[in-house]
Amino acid sequence: MSFIKNEFTFPSVSGLADIHAASYIPENGDVRAVIQVAHGMAEHLERYEKFASYLCDKGIALYINDHLGHGQSITNEKELGYFGKKDGWKNFVEDCHKLSLIAKKENPEKPFFFFGHSMGSFVARAYALNYADEINGAVFCGTAGPNPAAGAGIAIANLIAKIKGDHYRSRFIDKMGFGTYNSKFEGRTAYDWLSRDNDEVDKYILDPLCGYLFTTYGYRDLFSVLNFVSSKEWFSKLSKELPVLMIAGAMDPVGDYGKGIQKVEQMLKTEGKKNLKTILYPDARHEILNEKECFETVCEDITAWIDANIS
Repeated sequence: MSFIKNEFTFPSVSGLADIHAASYIPENGDVRAVIQVAHGMAEHLERYEKFASYLCDKGIALYINDHLGHGQSITNEKELGYFGKKDGWKNFVEDCHKLSLIAKKENPEKPFFFFGHSMGSFVARAYALNYADEINGAVFCGTAGPNPAAGAGIAIANLIAKIKGDHYRSRFIDKMGFGTYNSKFEGRTAYDWLSRDNDEVDKYILDPLCGYLFTTYGYRDLFSVLNFVSSKEWFSKLSKELPVLMIAGAMDPVGDYGKGIQKVEQMLKTEGKKNLKTILYPDARHEILNEKECFETVCEDITAWIDANIS
């Protein structure tokens, strides 16, 4: 094993649960940079150990937490997919910031980067707006372009929550948000859109801490954070100087098969973004860190970008 793993907890800003987190430090203790990861929707930190191993071999420590309502950051299973009564997505951002402070205290003066995948990329985009002066760069992996339906999703989630309760799990909302994602793929499972690697897809399906339905308020928060990072405010206020790397599979439905990523890129350029790099991986699907065809290439690209932005 190429890393030393340390698991720990800290109180969520929400007061709803303790946040489960982990650090992965190079086995030889020689850390030249730190990257913090915000994971995606309905998954957890354990799924990033292969990524952590690769980075630790390159002298890059990785810190990651289970978001509130995910993984082990819950008080009971009923709280999976629930993040608070109001602006729950902001709890994600501020819990991540608490972990950043821990990581920086343990690794003083080291270059610090923030990485977010999928829903975690929305968190990373909000984080980068609030804390650009505290990071050396941000990676948005498997992100999405502006979605006009997000506002309707918020309204529908609020309506169903009013009728059924804030912990109700609505298959209707889930189908509305994700019902078309598998349409271009084999249909072997409902999650073929995640990866070309059948073993990884099957592991996801068998994992009780993956793929569960969010609560009504959970979906409201998902649509809300996407709405926020798709707003004129986000594009105009994001630091023009902050180095940003956007990476995605060209066959990722979350990014509209590359079109959504290109929209984000163009909107950032229109606002004068200076240090921006975008990479689309041909034929790759949503979880580019769980595709054996491109895992090494993706990791090499991330590492090269970090090296280029270490001053």
